[in-house]
Amino acid sequence: MDKMRTDSNRQMVKLLLSTVTGNFGSGMLSFIIGLLILKNTDSALSFGISQIIGPLVSLILLPFTGSLVDKFDRKKIIVMAQCLSIVSLLIYALFLFFDGPEHLIYTYILLIFLRISDQFLSTATIASVINIVTEEHIQKVKSLQQSLVSLTLVVSPIAAAFLYDILPLATIVLAEIGLEIVTILIILSINFHFLSPEESSGQADTHEPEPGIFLLFKEGLTFIFTMKNLVFAVLFSMLINFMLGAVNVGLPYMQINVLHFSNYVYGWTEALISLGMILSGIVLSVSKESRYPLHRSWQMINVIGILLLVFGLLLSSGAEQIYAIIIVSVFNLLLGIVVTQANVPVSIWMTKQIPKHYQGRVFNIINTGAQLLAPLGILLFSVLFEYFDAFTIFIAAGAVMLAVTLLYPLLFRVNLKENILSASGDTPLQAGQ
Repeated sequence: MDKMRTDSNRQMVKLLLSTVTGNFGSGMLSFIIGLLILKNTDSALSFGISQIIGPLVSLILLPFTGSLVDKFDRKKIIVMAQCLSIVSLLIYALFLFFDGPEHLIYTYILLIFLRISDQFLSTATIASVINIVTEEHIQKVKSLQQSLVSLTLVVSPIAAAFLYDILPLATIVLAEIGLEIVTILIILSINFHFLSPEESSGQADTHEPEPGIFLLFKEGLTFIFTMKNLVFAVLFSMLINFMLGAVNVGLPYMQINVLHFSNYVYGWTEALISLGMILSGIVLSVSKESRYPLHRSWQMINVIGILLLVFGLLLSSGAEQIYAIIIVSVFNLLLGIVVTQANVPVSIWMTKQIPKHYQGRVFNIINTGAQLLAPLGILLFSVLFEYFDAFTIFIAAGAVMLAVTLLYPLLFRVNLKENILSASGDTPLQAGQ
């Protein structure tokens, strides 16, 4: 038992290290691309288009991603996804070198391929955690992963804001390629069948013919739609992500184009979201698991609605820039804390409750389903921020989010304190059945 715990700790360290190397460069690149679009176009709509790409790609890949992750070796899928990122970045660097960064079409195409890579990478990684470490380490891994991702996102905007003025974008892209190569080497050293050595892929070995991709996808959908609390989680996330378009588009646009923050100030304020996530993740990693994860998440979404409402009201007073910086900083810090408190407990709960052979499909369907309305929200708020006062939009978004969050569980008639997956509200289904 001691040896297994020690080996599980080693596995956990490697997984966390790959999280750092995989996210630091991509965090810098993502920040610089957003800044590049905002500076070159002065348009919330152009920035919104870059934000829509991810959810749309996820939707198109929905029938394939989870099914492939459950059907084939997840380690190989992760390595191939990393290789796709490297090739895409290398081609983008060549276009930058010969044609410059002004043509946004190259950037949009890069975002498409990076999203394809990330979709397979993140789904395979999430579905593999239960086989990489022991159950006692799952909460620690999930919480520390969130903290480390957030830590890289604290450092990366600050570093990116500095590098944006002194290095060509092509050089930064090449540095990101180097970090992706390091990540592949770490992934190759991880045993993805630590707790399931008899499995050579996402499924157990049987003598029956392997089902096709679309049949696997259908099975995943059927599993979700027979579980009332999972259906609630998907539909609720769709509505909330629609409203969070106000944050995803409005917060960067307002800081650069309305409040006229400098690149460095913008980098620091963006980093505070991640700092909040770090603090929250550290607290969760040493805390007991939430007794009622769905209810906890619901409470935190209410808090986000309140934050948006208060944020809009405070900035509508026309505060001087120094006070505006303080208000934005506090809002970002609190937002990071609350988002982590909403996401991590539910993620841990699903990891333990969903059967292993369903995890790739179910996590992919849930995560993609939660983003289905995100493109519409981003598009809507991109247009609104072009024509209406930014502070009024934040106030309205906060009020609507509060109303939706408070009323939705009552209308849906779901018990948020029910922790075991139940088929259509009938007999509980234990994980692994």
